[in-house]
Amino acid sequence: MTRSLPTNGTSSDYPQVQNDVPYSEESSLNTLDICIPRLNNPNHDPLWIVFIHGGAWQDPAISASSFRKTQDLLLDSSEIKSIAGLASLNYRLSPYPAHETDPSNPADPARNAKHPDHINDVLTAILYLQERYLFQDRYILVGHSVGATLAFQVAMKRYWGVQYESTYALELNVEPPLAILGVEGIYDLPALVKYHRKEPVYEGFVSNANGSDSAVWKAVSPVEGLYEQSWPDGRLVVIAHSHGDELVEWEQAELMVAALEGQGWDDKSDARHLKVLEMTGKHDQVWEEGGELARAIVTTLQGIQAMA
Repeated sequence: MTRSLPTNGTSSDYPQVQNDVPYSEESSLNTLDICIPRLNNPNHDPLWIVFIHGGAWQDPAISASSFRKTQDLLLDSSEIKSIAGLASLNYRLSPYPAHETDPSNPADPARNAKHPDHINDVLTAILYLQERYLFQDRYILVGHSVGATLAFQVAMKRYWGVQYESTYALELNVEPPLAILGVEGIYDLPALVKYHRKEPVYEGFVSNANGSDSAVWKAVSPVEGLYEQSWPDGRLVVIAHSHGDELVEWEQAELMVAALEGQGWDDKSDARHLKVLEMTGKHDQVWEEGGELARAIVTTLQGIQAMA
């Protein structure tokens, strides 16, 4: 049930949930699902969880609602005391005219996005939350599949090359998170396409969302981020992946770990900590059942708490 989010109330009024909250007027998909688990204690400083769904930038069957099972599990967990709020965001999707049940319409602005539309929507949504709830950088940004790509693009900020700087003016107002959790993520687009060169659907959805120039694929890939410059206050990265993922190979996790280690992130650092979490299950199973995604979020929360 959708309920409004009050500014005050009693403990019995919580959790407060509001779905399909518009954060911009770009399209019908520029919405957020928001959950406030309890009355906030002014002497306590818990974190927000912000989730970005996957779906190859184009699948209308995967949306912000994919976080609801995980959210329910977190609300029932002892770790909920460390969470101030949870949000899951929708963003404009790339064209998918061949979708079996919900083909895209060329006239629909929600279903004709090209890079950088997706990341601009993500930044707009985060800015909306930061301005409304004033949590600044006290959040964990969680992304599944291409949602993980987008999460790291938030941390990459202006470091896209000159051709992208004018497009990302909005990001100057967005504070990157304390931590990023990438789940079954895509971090190196050229490597993904090469690995699946016998499966043209991969090059198809990468090109559909990011154009046909492989130099752009490289530039927007999280492995190319200059995080020391663009995300100096980042504290923790958790790369969570399953060997049972049938869609995104473990190599993607390895490539991202190597890129971060090359910039001083490791499992021993108290300043820029890196953790690899092995998950179980198939690519979408981790969020469909919710337990593995919830476990990864709890692991990330505990990692931030241990660094405090």
